[in-house]
Formats: sequence, C-alpha cells, structure tokens
Amino acid sequence: MLAIAAVLLMSLAAAGSASAENWCPQCVTPTPFQPSPEAMKWVDGVYKTGTQDLEFSMYGNQQSTIVVDGVPYAKYWQLKDKDAYVFHPLVWGRFVYNNSDSVTFRQQLPALSERIGVALPNGGLAFYYPDHYPLFRLRGPDIVYSAIGQSEILSGFLKYDQLERSEVSHALLKRVRDALFMPYEEGGIDLGVAQLEFPMYRSNPEIILNGWLHSLLNLNDYAHIKGDTQVAAYIRNNLQFFADNHSAWYDEERNISKYSDTSPHQIVVTPTRPDQAFRLIHRAKDRRLKDYIFEPVRDLENKYSALDFRIIRADPPNGRITMGVTCSSLFHSELASDAPFSFTIRGSGYDPMKSTPISNGKWHTITAEQRGERYVATLELESSELMCGHPTNFNKKNKKNFYHIQHIVALTYLASDPAYDDAPLNARLLHIASEWHRRTSAFALKEYQFENPQEVLDSINRGKSRVPHTDAAMLAAELH
Repeated sequence: MLAIAAVLLMSLAAAGSASAENWCPQCVTPTPFQPSPEAMKWVDGVYKTGTQDLEFSMYGNQQSTIVVDGVPYAKYWQLKDKDAYVFHPLVWGRFVYNNSDSVTFRQQLPALSERIGVALPNGGLAFYYPDHYPLFRLRGPDIVYSAIGQSEILSGFLKYDQLERSEVSHALLKRVRDALFMPYEEGGIDLGVAQLEFPMYRSNPEIILNGWLHSLLNLNDYAHIKGDTQVAAYIRNNLQFFADNHSAWYDEERNISKYSDTSPHQIVVTPTRPDQAFRLIHRAKDRRLKDYIFEPVRDLENKYSALDFRIIRADPPNGRITMGVTCSSLFHSELASDAPFSFTIRGSGYDPMKSTPISNGKWHTITAEQRGERYVATLELESSELMCGHPTNFNKKNKKNFYHIQHIVALTYLASDPAYDDAPLNARLLHIASEWHRRTSAFALKEYQFENPQEVLDSINRGKSRVPHTDAAMLAAELH
C-alpha cells in the first residue's frame, strides 16, 4: 500500500490533464486573471512609520492607519507583526471618502489611483489585497480583490465624482464600478446573481452574505445618484436570487443567519488504484448558477485555503488520502473518480465563536456508485450533521454578534430604499428580514449577545454616499 499512496500523489497531476468535458460537459473551471508583481508593487509594502492618520471604524473594528506617499496603510489584528501597517482596500475606500472634500486630494487622486490600482481585462480598475493577510480565505497563490472592498471604494469615488464633476472623475468612477462586474470565472467578483466578498478559484464560489449586501448597498447608492437603470436591474436580480434562496444563509435549528453558504470539510479517501484521478463537481441547485469542476491541488505543507479542493496528506501504510472539500447549500457536491473508491467523513459540530464547523460528530462511510465510466460519491449525509455554511459568530472584540444584525439591517435598508421598482420583491425581503429579526430572541445560547442595531446602522452609514436612514428604530418599523 506504500506504493499506492506514493504513486497516487505523483499521478494525480498527470491525470489532471484530462479535460473537464470528459467528466462534466457543462461544468466550468475558473481561469482567473492575476495582476503582475509590477502592478502590485505600490501596495505590497509593509511599513512601521508614516504620517499618522485617524483611526477608521470598519465593520465594528477600529483600525489605526498611517499615510505613506499619499496611500493609507492599516494595522490588522491578525498580522503577526503588531506594529506593521499594510494596504487594505476597505480602508482605501474610506480614505477616499473622508478626504474628497479637499480640492488638493481630488487633484492627486487620479494619478494615485492609477499607481495603486490594477487595470482589469474588462477595463475596470480594481484594488487588490496584498499577499500579507493570514485569513484562511486569502491563503494560496491567488491575489484577489473583494466585492466588499471594491464597493466601499466605489462609494468613495462616487463622492469624489459628485464634488469634482469632470470628465476625468466620471471616467475614473466608471472604471471602479466596472471592476464590480468582472466575471468570477475570469478572476473577478461578479457571479451574475451575487457579488463575492472573497472569490475562491478551487471550490464552488462562496457567497458571503454580509459582503454581498454591503456591495449592493453601495451599488444601490450609485444607481440612485447616477440614474443607472442597468445597475438598478442588476441589484434587483441579485435580491431576487437571494429571496429565492434565502434559506442557504439561515440556520433553522439555531435561529441565526449564516455567514456564508459554504463550509470546508475533510474527508479520508480510500482509492483502489495508484493512478486514480479525482474531481470535485459542484452541481447548482438553482440554474441561474453554473456547474463547476475542480482538480485537487497537492497541499501537504498546508499553504492553500481551507476552502480549496486539495490533498492534505497521504497515509503510506494503507494508501488512504485526506482531502479538503467544500459543501454548499447552493450546490450538490460530488467526488468523482475513474475507479472505485470510498471516503469517510465526520459529522459537523457548532461553536458560536468559530466561523467554520468543528468535526466532532459521528464518522460516516460513503461508497462511490458507478455512473457510466465514472464512480461518484455525493457529499451529503442523511441528517443535518453536515453543516454547509456556518452561523455568524460572536468573535468580535466585544464578543457580540455583528453580522447577524448586519444582515437584517442591510436587507431592510435595501428593501425600503430600492433603486429599482418591484414592490412584491421588497415585501418578500422585508418578510425575510422580519422573520430573522423575530427569531433572534429564540437563539438558544442566551449567554451570547447580538450587536445593537443602531451601532450596525451607524457602521453602514459611515461610508455611504446616500443616508436616507439614520435611526435604527425607525428602520425596524419597516419590518412590522
């Protein structure tokens, strides 16, 4: 069996040359655009000193910043070096928003943006995360930008354009906007029916609800101010998709919303052949989504994201392979191979302080069934043991749950201030938000607290270009 494990690891890459058409004719594998090192050099720096700037309050977190050569750099709580300042797209967006009242800053902004932004194939201008963040979603070789950050930047540039009102400002705003519509499969953040906070290119596209809603709030302001009916229609289609699939972001058992639709899991695969090839196929439950297929990456040194489809380790005595996989409430996930196999998976557990499931349940063995020339095992359990999407957590510094309340406030905000015309859809959104709000009191762990809605509303409003709602109590009245 030692030979099987060793040969299998070497042969998986060779087997990967087989085209997706041989496994899943309609399936898609992203081929993401990546910025060059030259394009990233201005935001790759790590600094200890600079011109001191004010603290930014971003999503309930205080982030101290400095300015170096006109660019803000922020401390980030997960960085190993607690004295380091790095570029953060959300902070850049808020920096542009806060400084656009200055004529001098507005004159400098186009050249500054060209220096630190990345020109996309679709003509957009995106602002990427540098490769310094230890977040598990940002691990691996891919450099990404984010819907939440890019939309915050859109809000800042919208304010800049409203004050500048020049051909230069109009063109720059349009490029920032267009980055929000770069297709996911090409390396962007637009899924067509949703915006992606962190695009993952080796697993099903994960839709993080707070980032998606944050992006729609800023796009909604843009559509209102610019009278953009196409963007308004896009927002409507996104919210229609949410309304039709809202259960993907809600934990019915625990009465709390989910951070996203997707969770990482580990499985132990028992192959039967040393040259056996594997694919992970995600078949969309809603046909507005695509089907996706991925090959595993070899990740014995744990350098990739926990959400990537990967080989984590091999057990030479018995030939078994441990793989990282994902399950999503929006997809049926299948492990496929060209030879028989089985895998074991452990049931999920819930920890209110974590953002992913813990593995403390029963072990289950799933044996692949033959389907034509392939062998397929579905990543599903008969009960609710397999958690696909984890509830929002209580891991902020104040130990309060911010994102559950943000989901409710943001949905209510969008439904009560739409740039599109669809009263039935707005009524559905308000009903969903009302149900989530009503059931919050039924959350079983009474020792845990949720953030005050006014604090959440204030956080949302700090960077918005339009502020039609300032009182959380009055906004909540929309739910009754």
